[in-house]
Amino acid sequence: MELEKIKEAIVASTRDEELASATCYEVEAYARLWPFVFLVNDWDVWNGSKRALKLQVVRWLENEGAPYDFFHIRTGFGLMGFKDQEAAKSFERRWSGPSEATSASTGDWNPHPLKSTFEPVHAN
Repeated sequence: MELEKIKEAIVASTRDEELASATCYEVEAYARLWPFVFLVNDWDVWNGSKRALKLQVVRWLENEGAPYDFFHIRTGFGLMGFKDQEAAKSFERRWSGPSEATSASTGDWNPHPLKSTFEPVHAN
């Protein structure tokens, strides 16, 4: 994500102008250390308290072996930083989905092994 878009999102969601300005400064400093940065607020990476990464995300990152950093900003935003562009792209492809589970829009699915929705529909 572009640095300017991240800063715009922070300013748009932070009521206090001084806090927004200070947070944008932190993001700029972070982007100097980690050239590939993502704002991960609505990604499927957060644990239940939304203060840290899920254990499965940490394990995935460590299996990838590329340098990374997670930064939880005091305003509630989360940033992921990478040194390597390929690692950043791989992370984005794997984890950029929404963090909220979506429910089925219809009640058609039935997990019963003998009455599953995968069996052909019989006309009555």
